[in-house]
Amino acid sequence: MKTSVLTFLLVAILSTVSVAQRRDRYAERPGAPDVAVERVEEVTRQMSSQLQLNEAQFIKLREVNKIKLARLEEIQWQYQEDPMQRNAKMAELEAQYEAECSRILTPSQLSLFREEQKRDTVPTPPANSNEGGLG
Repeated sequence: MKTSVLTFLLVAILSTVSVAQRRDRYAERPGAPDVAVERVEEVTRQMSSQLQLNEAQFIKLREVNKIKLARLEEIQWQYQEDPMQRNAKMAELEAQYEAECSRILTPSQLSLFREEQKRDTVPTPPANSNEGGLG
């Protein structure tokens, strides 16, 4: 009986310390400590409609998206003073994300995903831009 009470108290104390440390860690950061659930759902739903995901793929990608968005937020905060390091970490994160997606998606879905990624990263010039032309 005494052992179980002591174990319970030890677990309660350790969890309280853990929560306090987590609060301290996020006290410096603006915003909520976790990535917004709505944002994760939005990104995953968008991918689902574009790639025609099945339920299992949706569930797996939702978790991968949650991790990616949380890590992206962390990188942006952690390396706000060092743009080169931030960009390197973001590129590394993107490579890891694509590797995770390649484990979940079918080859045709992965091809569509990569096309969409390229489309999102290529800057489009303004519609009425005449810059760089002759005359």
